[in-house]
Amino acid sequence: MEKTWCIGPLQIIREQRIEDDCYAVIEGGKIVQFCKRDELPEKVDLVETKTAYKMMPGMIDQHIHGISGADVMDGTESSLNTISTALAKHGVTTFLATTMTAEENQIERVVQAIANMKNNVKGAKIAGIHLEGPFISPIQKGAQSDQFIIKPSVEIFDHLNRSAQYEIKLVTLAAELDKGHKLATYLKHNGIVASIGHSDATYDETKVLLRQQLIQNATHFCNGMRPIHHREPGLQVALLQSECMLEIIADGFHIHPDMIRFIYDKIGEDRMILISDSMRATGLTDGIYDLGGQQVRVEDGLCKLVGSDALAGSTLNLNKARKNMKDWLGLSNVTLAKLTATNSAKLLGLFENKGSIEIGKDADFYIVNENEEVVLTVSEGKIIYENFKKEGLQ
Repeated sequence: MEKTWCIGPLQIIREQRIEDDCYAVIEGGKIVQFCKRDELPEKVDLVETKTAYKMMPGMIDQHIHGISGADVMDGTESSLNTISTALAKHGVTTFLATTMTAEENQIERVVQAIANMKNNVKGAKIAGIHLEGPFISPIQKGAQSDQFIIKPSVEIFDHLNRSAQYEIKLVTLAAELDKGHKLATYLKHNGIVASIGHSDATYDETKVLLRQQLIQNATHFCNGMRPIHHREPGLQVALLQSECMLEIIADGFHIHPDMIRFIYDKIGEDRMILISDSMRATGLTDGIYDLGGQQVRVEDGLCKLVGSDALAGSTLNLNKARKNMKDWLGLSNVTLAKLTATNSAKLLGLFENKGSIEIGKDADFYIVNENEEVVLTVSEGKIIYENFKKEGLQ
């Protein structure tokens, strides 16, 4: 049995309300009690904070390629651990290791490595794999290499998923190229999220898929998609009219803040999921970096393919995305918790244990100070990042 400990006093951002001047009691990796100081159990280890601090549910990044010089496609234990520990510094407790279009054998090696390492990382937990590519449209390939793009295939996907020990949880595909909707149907029957993305689908093609409930998510909405036109609205309008979850890269480069406001006003707080889509340059200096075998120039946080105006991933982290949304839209902490944790947890089937701070759930949370900086991150009751020394608490 793991030791019982508690943390507080602080604001605790729960699913429906905020607890002020509160303590959380953690036992066996779970949250077991919320209370005031005079209600704390006897002889319990206390991590003391400040009342102005906020406890938020651990963020879930379902679309992340790399950070701190490491990339998922490196396919190494070292890179996956670097990503895991770096994400913890930004309040992320769970992520989907996200691949890119590459030769099938390379993707196979990478997903095998992820599956083998899944339970051995030191920071944020790997909840599975997001397969972004190779089932995408060459017309909307973005920064993905077109050399190894292939049409959606049940056989190839099944081979990759077996190699991944069935850890693929989300698949990005250009659904208009999925003949007979075979792959989308297969994913639905096997409980895997089908995410339309890097797609040139028309409005009508997308509506057919939505009516059959074959698509549950949209990969980096607005980016890598057929643009909206008044005579052919395209997949973006169809998705806005649907019940699909929409991924948003809130870095100010991929989507204008006023466009994000428009999207939010249309779909509300229950359908938007903030993602980083970050690449290995995140947290590093400007320069030239590799992304899926292609060269990317990073200048002042903006990532573009060398010799092109095509955006190529981001240098965003989810805590920065959360702060941006707070500044741009004035969203509450309860709403921001949905956008960074709850909605993704529900989409990925993790909500029973993750995605909100409630009694009986995993003790997955992060704490921010008065400046919205992450000072502590906890995953399943274990501290995976702390910076209390800077705060004068040690």
